[in-house]
Amino acid sequence: FFPIPYPDELLYSVLARYHLRSGNMSFKATIEDVFGTKNATAVMELPSNLNALISNLPLNTEYTADYLIDNHTLFPFYTAFLPPKRSQWVRNNMMKRNGKGIYGKTGIMASSIVANKYFKFCPLCNEEDKEKYGEIYWHRIHQIPGVLVCPKHQVMLCDSKVPIKGYNKHQYVAASEENCTESDNVVVYSDKTMSHLINLAEDVEFLLNNQFERRPTEWF
Repeated sequence: FFPIPYPDELLYSVLARYHLRSGNMSFKATIEDVFGTKNATAVMELPSNLNALISNLPLNTEYTADYLIDNHTLFPFYTAFLPPKRSQWVRNNMMKRNGKGIYGKTGIMASSIVANKYFKFCPLCNEEDKEKYGEIYWHRIHQIPGVLVCPKHQVMLCDSKVPIKGYNKHQYVAASEENCTESDNVVVYSDKTMSHLINLAEDVEFLLNNQFERRPTEWF
């Protein structure tokens, strides 16, 4: 079986929910179930080895590697302004086993934007998800570095207790009410700054949910 991915859910989050339902005692057992190897790494942004994942899904599954890449990873955001060949290279290598060089090709390694240390969540999204689905999950839009507010509810995002680079590189940690507790130290911004932050979050959400023709750098 494979959990049905929720709207805007990270593939990482889907696999974390699979781990909980599988009854597996170790994360390596889950990795072997999903990828057919014990050496895969739990990656939040641009996971690889997706062809192997698809081949291990139940027969007649409707999911494809392309579908998961476009709808449940951060690929649409990180490749929106890449040249066509490089964007396709990243997609192809996310499907392959080792995914070597993906972060270099997207420019993430050289970026001066500070990466998030912890998974982020919107308290109001969590309330809605709990009511609608009976559980909460990690949203893609909330994990983009620089996105500080939820574009849907226009409230500040909170840091969870779950580090993005965990102590165990094979570990998938699902969102829960225990690890998504609101802090009292919420930063308060002026109305003008909040307006900018909301616009930024909405623009990022647009990039995530729409497919644009990739262009060479000279075009931009």
